[in-house]
Amino acid sequence: MQAPSSAVTAAYEAALPDDIRVERKKMFDSPCAFVRRQMFFGTFGDTLVARVGPERVRALVERPGMQPFTPRPGESWDDCVQLELTVDPATQAALAAEALSWAAALPRRVKRPRR
Repeated sequence: MQAPSSAVTAAYEAALPDDIRVERKKMFDSPCAFVRRQMFFGTFGDTLVARVGPERVRALVERPGMQPFTPRPGESWDDCVQLELTVDPATQAALAAEALSWAAALPRRVKRPRR
């Protein structure tokens, strides 16, 4: 996977909610944000990814610049929407905040022991 461009990283940083619960990490070697050990917002290639839940993803993919998150061909994550940078920054920020709320309501992910 290619590293995100500076434009994608800047969009990610601008949209990321300023919330004490947000933990910044990397996933797929790209910047991502977590809450309660659950990923909620991040970058993937030249796009942003927001985890907003399956019902919301189905509604959002009707909009231009949004599609289900597909990290590999044939492997779609039904609870994440992938955003092109053509989506306006206010919408990116609103979806990041929505994703934070949605993921914060999920059970805390248990850390798996290393092999």
